[in-house]
Amino acid sequence: MERWLILGEDARMKELAKAMDTHNKTVFFKQTAKWDHTINATVLDFCPTHIVLPIQPLAIEVQLLLGVKHVNFFAGRLNEQWTATLKQQKVVHYLQNETFIWRNAMLTAESFVKWWYERGEKVRDKTFIITGFGRVAKSLAIALTGLGAHVIIAVRSRAQIEEARVAGYEAIHLQPSSIKKATALINTIPAQWLTPSYHEAISMPIYDLASEPGCLYYVTREDYVPLLALPGKYFAKEAALLMLQSILEDCEC
Repeated sequence: MERWLILGEDARMKELAKAMDTHNKTVFFKQTAKWDHTINATVLDFCPTHIVLPIQPLAIEVQLLLGVKHVNFFAGRLNEQWTATLKQQKVVHYLQNETFIWRNAMLTAESFVKWWYERGEKVRDKTFIITGFGRVAKSLAIALTGLGAHVIIAVRSRAQIEEARVAGYEAIHLQPSSIKKATALINTIPAQWLTPSYHEAISMPIYDLASEPGCLYYVTREDYVPLLALPGKYFAKEAALLMLQSILEDCEC
């Protein structure tokens, strides 16, 4: 019988456990941000056949993961430590599921708008610089433009600049001399590109939607706000159903 252990600390993972339980699977949820001796004990006691890790990698606080020799893992983003730890395991990367990626990007965009409104700010007539033009950036640009904002896409690639312009957005090269005045800069690039020269050129607050470690590179700012895992905070049930669909497709359960 399949036994699923689901780990994570945001509400999305708890909702995932509830949703998976309705698919006639034995499910155990453990709210945690780390894999420690407690998780090792849980694995040895529960004997899972499948383990679902959250999108952001858990901190590993043990030398060995016990009881996982024949376990199938489902993982989001893996850092170097996790990649090395799971090199002998069967790992399904649910973030590579194209349907999940796009729908999660749309939930991320909606979540940012909700977070922005909760701060008492309006969107209409505001100017937002969005760095990158991947799935999250495109979804966010559509959402903000639809609410009356002016969106500027900042990228390094000439191809992405032309793509953004064809889509109807103002587009600029991502370089210090090209940064314009705006209400806020929203980063979606999962790389530390914001060096001291950018720090001096960017006068508006920075909101980072990219995965850790974010965009800062040897820079400290008081107006830098990391906004990780927004769908899990604002649309936990919907985000969990997206993850469940991806997992079931990938394992053909």
